[in-house]
Amino acid sequence: MNHFRLLVTAAAAAIIGSLFIAAPANAQDTDPVDDPWDDTIFLTFDDGPGGSYTDEILAVLAENDAQATFFLLGENAQRDPARSQAVLEAGHAIGNHTWDHPNMTTLTRAEMDSQIGTAQTLLEGYGAEVNCFRPPYGAYNTEVNNAIAAAGLQRQMWNVDTEDWSRPGVDAIVDDLLGATPGDVVLMHDGGGDRSQTVEALEIALPQLAEQGYKFGITPKCSPA
Repeated sequence: MNHFRLLVTAAAAAIIGSLFIAAPANAQDTDPVDDPWDDTIFLTFDDGPGGSYTDEILAVLAENDAQATFFLLGENAQRDPARSQAVLEAGHAIGNHTWDHPNMTTLTRAEMDSQIGTAQTLLEGYGAEVNCFRPPYGAYNTEVNNAIAAAGLQRQMWNVDTEDWSRPGVDAIVDDLLGATPGDVVLMHDGGGDRSQTVEALEIALPQLAEQGYKFGITPKCSPA
C-alpha cells in the first residue's frame, strides 16, 4: 500500500512539475494591461509579415484609427523588408518573435540567444525600436525568461486568443474580438497561412468596438520610448 501511494505521489508530482516547464499557447497565460488603459484594447499580430494579408490588415487598422503590435519573424522580415517598413511607417510597434518560430523551451541557451539576437539585429536595422518579445506557441520557462531579459526585452503574452490560426470561421473571430474588454491583449496572426478570416473579422468588429468608445493601442511593454 505504501509503495502504491509513493507511485501515485511521484506521478502527481511529475505532472504538476511539467506544468511549469512551458506555458503553451492554449494555456491562457493571462497578460492583460492594467489601468489607466480603461478604454483601450491591444491588438497584436504574430508570424508576419504575411504578404497581402499584412497589407489588408494595415488597411483595416488605418480605416479604424487603430494602432497595433506586430510580432515579426526574422526570416519573414528579411524576405519582405518593404512590408516590415510599412508596419513601422503606419505607426505600429514591432515585437521580436524569434528568427524562425521554434519552441524556445527545446533549445539550448546559445540557440535561444541566437534566435532572439539575430531577429533583433535585423528588425533594428529596419529602424524599429523593439522592446518586447513573444515566444512562439506561448512556450516559455525560466531559461527562456532569462534569455529574454538578457536581450533587454520584456515578454508580452496575451489574454484573449482568437485562435484565428485554426481558421475557426469569421463569426468565431468576431465574437472573440467583440468580447474583448479594456486592457485585454488580443492574439491574432497576419502570417503563417491564409488569414482572410482574420481580415474579414477585423473589418466587422473594429467599427463596432469603436462605436462603443473603445480605442486600439500599442501595449505599454512594446511601446517605443
